[in-house]
Amino acid sequence: MALLTREDWRRHSWFAWASLLALAATAAWFWQIDRRSAALGTLAALVGCLGLILPPRERMEVLPAPLRALPRSLDATPVLATLLVSPGFGLNWFYGANPYDEVVHLLNGVLAGAVFVALREWRGPHGKARRLIGETFLFGLVLGTAWEVFEALTKLSGDWTDTWTDVVLTTTGAVLAVAISRIGLSPRHSRLAE
Repeated sequence: MALLTREDWRRHSWFAWASLLALAATAAWFWQIDRRSAALGTLAALVGCLGLILPPRERMEVLPAPLRALPRSLDATPVLATLLVSPGFGLNWFYGANPYDEVVHLLNGVLAGAVFVALREWRGPHGKARRLIGETFLFGLVLGTAWEVFEALTKLSGDWTDTWTDVVLTTTGAVLAVAISRIGLSPRHSRLAE
């Protein structure tokens, strides 16, 4: 049997592949403007994203069922997160007097929260919305805190204000993912009313 079948390729998200193309273009742009280390870092991240997207996880029985059932539309999330972060490191936008760092933490919180919600509700919405919101809040808090610990250990972080606001923004983004996941659902299917 082929490593990737025609059916596997059909399942892939066109948006994820378009995002990968944009990431490759970003790496090429960094190379062209003589930001070689940023270009190489972006290419390494692209390879990592390919490692997440390319495998036929639906057929990989070694993976837990929620991972196998994760919608392919969410394959773009790690690529979009990388696209958001790349200019921050490649062009030093994280360190300027601008809201770039805050926007990245909020949006990456939304992206991570979307994946968490999909994994949490892989068999369909169940339970009360308050519980999902609470679990997603805790997920965002843990994710934001873990990232800030990583930043502190690698000397990437700013001051205390930067640290706690980044955690709050990541957590807020994750919780926003719950609301976004419910947009377009009819009231009888929505758990937010509960």
